[in-house]
Amino acid sequence: MTNNIFYRSFYAMGTRFEMVIPQETSPHLEALAGRMEEEVRWWEERLSRFRDDSDISRINREAADHPVTVDEKVFAVLEECDRYHRLTEGLFDPAILGLQEYWQQEGSQEAKGAEGSPLHGRWAEVVLDPAEKRVSFLSRDTGIDPGGFGKGVALREVSRILQEEGIRNALLSFGGSSILALGHHPHGPHWPVGIPDIFDPSRNVYLFSLHDSSLSTSGVSAQRLPRGEGLHLHVLNPLTGEPVKGWKSVSAQHPDPFTAEVLSTVFLAADKENYNTLLSRFPGSGIILINYLNQKANIVTFGAPKP
Repeated sequence: MTNNIFYRSFYAMGTRFEMVIPQETSPHLEALAGRMEEEVRWWEERLSRFRDDSDISRINREAADHPVTVDEKVFAVLEECDRYHRLTEGLFDPAILGLQEYWQQEGSQEAKGAEGSPLHGRWAEVVLDPAEKRVSFLSRDTGIDPGGFGKGVALREVSRILQEEGIRNALLSFGGSSILALGHHPHGPHWPVGIPDIFDPSRNVYLFSLHDSSLSTSGVSAQRLPRGEGLHLHVLNPLTGEPVKGWKSVSAQHPDPFTAEVLSTVFLAADKENYNTLLSRFPGSGIILINYLNQKANIVTFGAPKP
């Protein structure tokens, strides 16, 4: 017996979304793929800060002046962000728009680093009103960037569509950095997902075996190399207000794609001595830290990643 592989892709949330569904018979999969794309588009339309009419853009534009009412599902996601902010002791902080703009301004990043950032994460200045589903800011320096959680939310919601339709095996991916694996590969008990060597992308430095699990990777990659003499990464530490530095990446594995995406950025910024404390608050998670020295990968595992 052979397996047919259903594959579709489209561009969303700044990258390519891909779906792979092994299925013997698939007369309804085209319609199912359409539903999944609609769901991803729905979240993109509400979370993108690059769309003037999105909930996030309205919040960023108006919440310092008056409370902004948002969609009920968007508000629920912001409540989850608040919980993650507390669980990570501020290391997860989506209210870093001011920080991002500061580091994107003209001028030497090394000079800015020497001066110290005048800004930090601002989630403590985000006020959520559960009764009215409204969001307020206590400061005009506050702004939310969903880049650290939006893809995880979309993956989670799309997976619910698959489960409703009885699809037990599938691989979903946003650009290879945010991945959800349901069930197993058609030719094995799991989905093998590799982390490529940034100096030789044709080989993997680590291979995950995913089964009903998610994987998110942040940090250095073949597409995103450190920049400047200080080797700054695109991830910011909300506690120090400065970019994370160095030739390193973190891959976080967790059953929930939202949580995996949160953890990959949190552990990139966290001090290694705090890893075990943080992991204890997220049962079922595993962390792979990859440091590159002289173009060679040094791999350290925390928790229970499944190789």
